[in-house]
Amino acid sequence: MTSSPSSRSQRLTRRMVLRRMGLAASAVYAAPLLTGVTRARASDGSAGSAGSGSGSGVVSRPTPPRPEIVVATPDAGGLDLIAAQGYALIERAAIGIVTLELGRFTLPPNRTVAQAEAEISGLVPGAIFDLNHLYVPGELACADGDCQAFQLIGWTDDARACPAGVTIGMIDTTVNAEHAALAGVELKKVPVLAADRATGSAVHGTAIAILLAGGSDTRTPGLLSGVRLVAAEAFHRATDGEDRADTFDIARAIDQLVQQDVSVINMSFAGPANGVLERVTAAATERGVILVAAAGNAGPRSEPLYPAAYEGVVAVTAVDGERRIYRRAVNGPHIDFAGPGVQLWTAASVSGGRFRSGTSYAAPFVSAALAVARAREPETPSAQLVSALAAQAADLGAPGRDEVFGWGLVQTEGICR
Repeated sequence: MTSSPSSRSQRLTRRMVLRRMGLAASAVYAAPLLTGVTRARASDGSAGSAGSGSGSGVVSRPTPPRPEIVVATPDAGGLDLIAAQGYALIERAAIGIVTLELGRFTLPPNRTVAQAEAEISGLVPGAIFDLNHLYVPGELACADGDCQAFQLIGWTDDARACPAGVTIGMIDTTVNAEHAALAGVELKKVPVLAADRATGSAVHGTAIAILLAGGSDTRTPGLLSGVRLVAAEAFHRATDGEDRADTFDIARAIDQLVQQDVSVINMSFAGPANGVLERVTAAATERGVILVAAAGNAGPRSEPLYPAAYEGVVAVTAVDGERRIYRRAVNGPHIDFAGPGVQLWTAASVSGGRFRSGTSYAAPFVSAALAVARAREPETPSAQLVSALAAQAADLGAPGRDEVFGWGLVQTEGICR
């Protein structure tokens, strides 16, 4: 069910007020252009503003930039019409899987977000309007070929070798393709950033790529071999040095990965609900692509984060080696599975590895399991593959599916039969 423009505007206004009060930082991530004060942290579990005082005690603060919005319209003419009303069009792109034109705008000085939504809704019927939200990329050791995290879910060498020929997509920060653990891996990088944006760091994206497909004979072995990995590099380096991806670039990334015929897309990031992102994720799942997303690390009292909480997206939380929930994991009825993600041994961006925690690192275990299932049963509907994985999960917490562990810890014994 969709919300009316007026009710959604009220929620947007309330979120802005809460951000300024410091009450919504754990649940909502918004582009710096939206408020000028929001700070986002990486979802691997891994920030304010400073002013200069004068002798009079007056604190000088910079004027925040104008808010930024995303609008999806049925055709390119709709974007031109909006721009003609004084909205600065920063960037535009055609999103093929939903047959929509997506525009990134800044508001005119004389418009509030609520006024802009009302004006654009009347100007372009059928337009999808939202803030250009930001999403953040969101430690079980391996030694002598023995990975405790792999053992926790029953991952074997047979499972690792099973999905030959399968294409897996990932949306993340940049990936260091020269990393030794990716030698021999068929890796295609798909940049979606505008030319004026600085590329994000290689820390998070490289760790996720190697966890999915790293060489088994390295210090940071991966889960799969013989797969084709397509990495959409959607995260840019913000002025404060943080890696962030906005709605505009994530929507483009999903669209391009679907066109690459991927079977699974790993999304190890989290942020607020967004109408454009919801439409694009729904279109991808309707085409049979399995979307797996990290639940997020905003804590058990947080509201659900997205895209994990969207219908049809597989939401993954994190547990430690004793099957205890990660203390910062988001809970909720949308949680599907738990995976290893506390003190997990992951690849560093250049060489070697380090321990990291977060739902970001649990998601690839479920992505890998579903990629193997897809390779084994290419014609089976995605929902059935997810249901079969749920049926063999190790139930944790309250009996049956619950809001902490979902169906339980993913288990993969015999998955490659």
